[in-house]
Amino acid sequence: MLTRTPTVGPLFPADLTEVWAIERTLLGPWTEAQLRGELALAHGWQLVAKGAGGEVCGYLFATTVVDEAEIRKIAVAAACRQQGIGHLLLSTACQQLSRQSIARCFLELRASNRVALTLYQKNHFQIVGQRKSYYTAPTEDAMVLQLSFNHNRERPEDETDTRA
Repeated sequence: MLTRTPTVGPLFPADLTEVWAIERTLLGPWTEAQLRGELALAHGWQLVAKGAGGEVCGYLFATTVVDEAEIRKIAVAAACRQQGIGHLLLSTACQQLSRQSIARCFLELRASNRVALTLYQKNHFQIVGQRKSYYTAPTEDAMVLQLSFNHNRERPEDETDTRA
């Protein structure tokens, strides 16, 4: 359990050992080679949340192309869950995207992952599609979510806004 709010910053190759340790505990983990590959993506960027002792608590991998972004992976260490770290990573990423004038951000998640769905919906993501049997081990559908940015208001669009 964390005693203070973690810091969020860029993820560096030196962080990958701890990232891999967290990744191995997840359902359908990426391989170590896939994680390393994320650092080499031309349009990729990564964030890491670290506790007071510098330990990795969570991470986020994303790509940005022209005016669209995709959050490819967001994960939090089991011992650090339910402490707002996922929200901190997601809100930091969305703030960066907004400053870059990104129009939309997409992500996918397992249809059964209700905890993640709640987090994304609290952060204004909306379900826009479904991919049948997208995940393996076990086979499961993916939900596709989108966040649209309205740069006139400096925050994600709120669907309850009825202005024309």
